[in-house]
Amino acid sequence: MSKIKKLTSKYKNMSPVAKTSIALIIARFFQKGLAMITGPIFTRIMPSSEYGIIATFTTWQSILLIIATLNMSSGVFNNGMLEFKKDRNRFTFSILLLANSITLIWGIVYVVFYQWLSPIINLPIPLMIIMGLYFLTFPAYSYWMGRARFEFRYKPVLVLTIVVSLASTLGALALVLLADEGEKSTAKIVGTESVMILVGIIFYIITFIKAKGKVKFEYWKYALAINLPLVPHYLSMHVLSGSDKIMIANMVSTSATAIYNVSYTVAAILLIFWDAVDSAFAPWIYQKMEKKDYAPLQKRAQSMMVVFALFALLITLFAPEIIRILGPEEYYEGIYIIPSVVSGVFFTAVFTLYMRVELYLKKSTTIMIGTVAAASMNLLLNWIFIPIFGYWAAGYTTMVCYMMLALFHAINLKRLGYGMVYNNKIIALMAIALCAVIIACMLTYQFTVIRYILIAILFVIALIKRKEIISLVKGNKKEKAT
Repeated sequence: MSKIKKLTSKYKNMSPVAKTSIALIIARFFQKGLAMITGPIFTRIMPSSEYGIIATFTTWQSILLIIATLNMSSGVFNNGMLEFKKDRNRFTFSILLLANSITLIWGIVYVVFYQWLSPIINLPIPLMIIMGLYFLTFPAYSYWMGRARFEFRYKPVLVLTIVVSLASTLGALALVLLADEGEKSTAKIVGTESVMILVGIIFYIITFIKAKGKVKFEYWKYALAINLPLVPHYLSMHVLSGSDKIMIANMVSTSATAIYNVSYTVAAILLIFWDAVDSAFAPWIYQKMEKKDYAPLQKRAQSMMVVFALFALLITLFAPEIIRILGPEEYYEGIYIIPSVVSGVFFTAVFTLYMRVELYLKKSTTIMIGTVAAASMNLLLNWIFIPIFGYWAAGYTTMVCYMMLALFHAINLKRLGYGMVYNNKIIALMAIALCAVIIACMLTYQFTVIRYILIAILFVIALIKRKEIISLVKGNKKEKAT
């Protein structure tokens, strides 16, 4: 009982950023974990042809969401929360209507050019209607979540994520079991998306009421100026993360793509962790930048990268066991891709740190140039090296592109006069050292005893240094939300 009280006391003493990060990590892992657990259930109660329709739907949904809504919750929203802190309700409602207007315009384009667009997207009209309703309502939900994160109200974010994930999963499962053959894919999509649409409608009404239905069109101009250049950036990030699989399928085989895709699942675990930390850290960056309080930013960034580096190293050492869980024996050779993929994720975290400051400075065009260049480089390097070295090359080409992207943003931030925000030398040394150690971990994959000894040493070091690690994570309780 005393231990529980001690842990509770430590949690209460954590900074709002740390508490929000922990809550988001729990929420994201619950959300993704639920999807991983139920995935095998859906593949067994649905024919593969129908499950393929769901994969097509989710792929197009993730791409078209950026075009149809401008993905403002990931970009200009944080700027608005800081710049218009006394008018957050009207700002939120204004950009919600802007997102809806853009969705409706693209909806008209789809209807007018249906004859040409339908064969490309290759989805039936009912599913496109569901997708359209999702695009109209989802921004209200994402803006509410974004504001809650910005104000470090982590409890409702955690509860809502868990409730929505459970409701959509159980709803989809029930509808699929009740559906006839040939209609299971539609049932799965309806079950999942209807929950999100309903939740979106609820937050749409809340947003409307809080803003008293008032729109300020100056916010439209503000949002478009910042977020329009980010659309190519978001699309290029899709190319960076997804082009490997397409090119491996075309240049090697679909079996190689399957092995690469399973190995990339390990990166997905790391990305869930980083995405949660970044979601909590981003609002805090904006608030510290506004106050020109750079010292805590530098210290917290280094702390985050140390913890993330340890997590990445641990995941790499456990790669053989993770692959055995995720797939049968023929997938085992994928363990040798994991070090390059994990290193690439670490560089993703590094460039995100710099990019958040650039977003605060409204340098959207520069961000777009960097990401488009990195995506183009990735396509070129894959085209050159996959035929020579096989599908393994894709992990390393992507890692190099993320490394160059991190370097680009670091140089750009220094050029803008904000090179002091982070300690670039320490971050660079940490990244290089981690990548060298991670890639060296491949040598231990054939020697299980040695690998387990290294894991044990890592745990012992973490245990000895637990107070320092906890202090890194806790931060300062005096850090308040704006």
